[in-house]
Amino acid sequence: MYFKGVIFVAGENLVRPKGFKATVENFWYHYKFHTIVCLLLVITLAVSVAQCSTKTEYDYKIVVATKSMPLTTTQLTALKNELTPYGTDLNGDEQVNILLVDCTMDSNPADYQNNLAKQQKLQAILMSDTDVMLFITDLKAFSFIKNLNDTGFIENLNLPDGDGYYYDFTNTDIIKNTKAAADSENLFKWPEFLISRRIIKGTLFEGRDGVNENMKNADAFIERVISGTTK
Repeated sequence: MYFKGVIFVAGENLVRPKGFKATVENFWYHYKFHTIVCLLLVITLAVSVAQCSTKTEYDYKIVVATKSMPLTTTQLTALKNELTPYGTDLNGDEQVNILLVDCTMDSNPADYQNNLAKQQKLQAILMSDTDVMLFITDLKAFSFIKNLNDTGFIENLNLPDGDGYYYDFTNTDIIKNTKAAADSENLFKWPEFLISRRIIKGTLFEGRDGVNENMKNADAFIERVISGTTK
């Protein structure tokens, strides 16, 4: 209603909250949803920044693929530790970080779903990820990768074994030390260990940014493994 030009409005705006507590309660009542959303956004941003700042930048990403038997995390970790001295710091962070991508499988029908998932992961890497240049395989996985298409996925680098396609380091100190570190009680099964490099020449990856550098670094890694285990 009107009284001498003054408008009286009924409802919550008629009485304003007094004091800090009342002000906070009134703010929370009106802006609770907005505040919660903003807090969630801030937390998500903080977590994302923290993860980015602590994310490991790998110098080498190496596929470990088998078709005869899977390897455990303990086995893969021991292998990675033995391979690390043969790498170099490629990204300038003053340390050598190697990621072993687990594509180890066996022929046990009970592991069908797990084997299928790992095989699909392996095929996806072969088709798209040129950060992964190196393969460590057993004979069955090597044959699978090499013959996956008409042109093959393995480069002939004139390596000591496999008609130039791989280096067999199964009986070298790298694997002997790996077994000693991971399997002191001889509980695990172990496959052959062959190292090779993916083919780039004549593929869709040829000429991509960074590919030639990745290829050179991978070849140098293999050369160091060979020279370090054939003295």
